Amino acid sequence: MTGGGAASLAFGKEQSFTGALSGPPDYWAFGRNPTLTDLSLENQLQRLDEADAVESVESVKTNFEGAVAVEAVVSADVHGDVHDLVFNDGGTAFTSGRPTTGRIYAGIDYLDGTAERELIGCIPVDYSVTYEQGAMTTYSLTMLYADEAEATSITPTSVTQASDGSSVPFHGTDLTIDSASVTKLQSTTLSISNIARFQRGGETAPVDAVIAAPETTLDMSAIFSGPEKRLDLAYGGGSVSEPQDQLSSVTGSLSLTSKGGTSVATYGLPKLKPDTYQWADLIDAETDLTEPTTFHVNGGVTVS
Repeated sequence: MTGGGAASLAFGKEQSFTGALSGPPDYWAFGRNPTLTDLSLENQLQRLDEADAVESVESVKTNFEGAVAVEAVVSADVHGDVHDLVFNDGGTAFTSGRPTTGRIYAGIDYLDGTAERELIGCIPVDYSVTYEQGAMTTYSLTMLYADEAEATSITPTSVTQASDGSSVPFHGTDLTIDSASVTKLQSTTLSISNIARFQRGGETAPVDAVIAAPETTLDMSAIFSGPEKRLDLAYGGGSVSEPQDQLSSVTGSLSLTSKGGTSVATYGLPKLKPDTYQWADLIDAETDLTEPTTFHVNGGVTVS
């Protein structure tokens, strides 16, 4: 029904919740290899019954809410603008109050015309950055939206796209824990959940939005290189040889650099504590022993 190059996907930044876009307006792509992993709406119908009816007789719309999720390769050209959608303190951190909101435009040129959905009042819910050894570094952004509009033409013009050399490969990603770069890193995901939520009133659509209670987690796996690294941290920190009643926290960072050598972002991770720690593939001649570890990240993530 559709072919390559038929779809379009871009976003803009709202000046206020469901308000006009910033700029002339300005539009950005999400990065290369974009994937729309979810685009759905809920009318949250409520069934109504009658005493003499075996089945429900009517369904009434209650609250409206939409969901949209995007994955793409991290790019120096556009990822700072993605950060503006995620972090409400100028794209660098979280602060109390309203989240930054945006609009997403998803369009398709099909055989008999064009259809576009403009998603209005988009707020961030979940955000993650993922590194895999040998692959491009990617991110995922899940948002809720308050309203939408249909169009028969593509709205965004002059969209800022990722340029050659601006994307982040695996060898442009560096994870530091306790002041030391993690060697032989196999995978890592920095994820932030519960970022923002809607406020509702006497309408079916949300009337406002507010920062919720962001929670940050770091999952990583590296080839084992000695117990004095992640194992000792899981025991409690320092030179210990058994689990302690309390855990010490350490600092960390995740730095992203484009193929062209441009610094894209450094996520400052003030307080890391291991929640779970594993040994994987201990007895396997084909693979190395790895240490899958999940850290809680506290103290306020920053982006620079």
